[in-house]
Amino acid sequence: MKKILLYIPLFLPLVSIAQVFSTEQQHDLFFDKGVELYNKKDFTGAVEYFTKEIKLNPNNLDAYNYKGIIEVEQGNYKGAIEVFTKEINVNPYADMAYSNRAFAKLNSNDFKGAIEDCDHAIAINPKNMPAYTNRGNAKNRLGDFKGGIVDFNKVLEIDPSSAAAYTNRGNSKNGLLDFKGGLEDFNKAIDLDSKMPETYLDRGIAKNALKDTYGAIDDFGKAIAINPNYEAAYLYRGEQRVELNNYTDAMADFNRAITLNPKFAEAYAKRAALNIKLENYGAAGNDLAKASTLSPNEPEIYFEQAELKLKLLDYPAAIEGFTKALSIKPEYAEAYHDRGVAKLNSGDIPGAITDFNRAIALSPTETAYYNRGLAELSLHQNKAALADFSKSLEINPNYNDAYYYRAAVVMETGNFTAAITDLNKAIAANINLPVAYYMRGFAYAAIKNNTSAMADLTKAIELNPSNNGPYFARGKIYFALNNKTAAKADWAKSAALGNREAAFLLKLPASTHVKRPASPAGWVVWKK
Repeated sequence: MKKILLYIPLFLPLVSIAQVFSTEQQHDLFFDKGVELYNKKDFTGAVEYFTKEIKLNPNNLDAYNYKGIIEVEQGNYKGAIEVFTKEINVNPYADMAYSNRAFAKLNSNDFKGAIEDCDHAIAINPKNMPAYTNRGNAKNRLGDFKGGIVDFNKVLEIDPSSAAAYTNRGNSKNGLLDFKGGLEDFNKAIDLDSKMPETYLDRGIAKNALKDTYGAIDDFGKAIAINPNYEAAYLYRGEQRVELNNYTDAMADFNRAITLNPKFAEAYAKRAALNIKLENYGAAGNDLAKASTLSPNEPEIYFEQAELKLKLLDYPAAIEGFTKALSIKPEYAEAYHDRGVAKLNSGDIPGAITDFNRAIALSPTETAYYNRGLAELSLHQNKAALADFSKSLEINPNYNDAYYYRAAVVMETGNFTAAITDLNKAIAANINLPVAYYMRGFAYAAIKNNTSAMADLTKAIELNPSNNGPYFARGKIYFALNNKTAAKADWAKSAALGNREAAFLLKLPASTHVKRPASPAGWVVWKK
């Protein structure tokens, strides 16, 4: 099936760690040397001197603040939390220490702890913008997008020219699926500051959700132009290129994302998905193994592993993988759908229908209705199957496989005119042509359009000379046209290919032939 990509907005904590230092402190040489080394990006040396300063002057809040910021910039959020905690112990009213510790907690996925720290900071200083920003981002990560908007509105109330606040509020709107509103905020942010790569990335996500694929690719490219080492931008651009079937450039983007960040689990998973599409199953398996090691609780990785097993026709392993993904993410519509496909192909038809029901309840796509229709058809639930194929075509009138199977259902009800209409669509789309021509030829014969019937049945024989059905049906038409020689020749060929009815007719007196209608054993002969 064609996967529908679901984009989760990136909640980038822009301008959220404060570097505000008191001018009231009397700094000695240790502190000054630490600042000098910090400005030179010599963080190791800077930490050494700030540590000496704190030992000499345990109440120097600026030394704690610098030291905590260095831990943040090096990605040591646990260490940063420890430093900011010590700063708070020195001065429980240091609001910036709370907001900075909140930033470290936010990046440690302690979202509730970050909110608590921001609450403290705001209680001390109601105009602490980093606290509102960090709290808004923490709320976004917890799915409280409306709460995030409230906090970012507060930042804009304090500073209407904050591009970062517009970007963060746009992310909240993306989270609420208000992509048009998000787009407006991202545009405003770019008007205020056109050099923030995060804003272009997030605007690209909104554009993709609004079906502006080329616009999304353009924005991801702009993010990369500003920051050539922005691995997330390569990942998202690669996904869009896959959607446009530009697999070469997509692979290059995924490779670049992994080169920039060898621990980027999602990039391995996306590259694996592309390798599955390209039938590079070995490479896909290696990438998925790497991704699951890096991120063992990510449902999308188990989903892609199951997709690989599905491609390899290992249905039990595929079902196990989809089930694992669902245990982590119970509302995963695609996992229900594809587990249903695996069950359908392994013969568990009731189980497949149950999974398709769940997939439709979560995300009513044309493929879900179509595959449920196939399952219902397997149980001879023709009325339900007909309704599902029709619903699939209502959602997507170009879903040509559904025309083929709907024709199969209506053929069995005797509605040959409707079947012909659907088969015209299926044949125009090259759907299982040998049987489609056979079915349409049979339908034309049933409504006495012998010329069209003969043409279709002859085409069916040309495409698949090993199918006894078209010979048998064409023989009936020849006999009705009083061409008994041609009729017997077709029946003889049909009988040689295993058609018992043709063999039986050859043994009967000629006067009884016309009384026996052709009776194919049903038209459900093909699955995609």
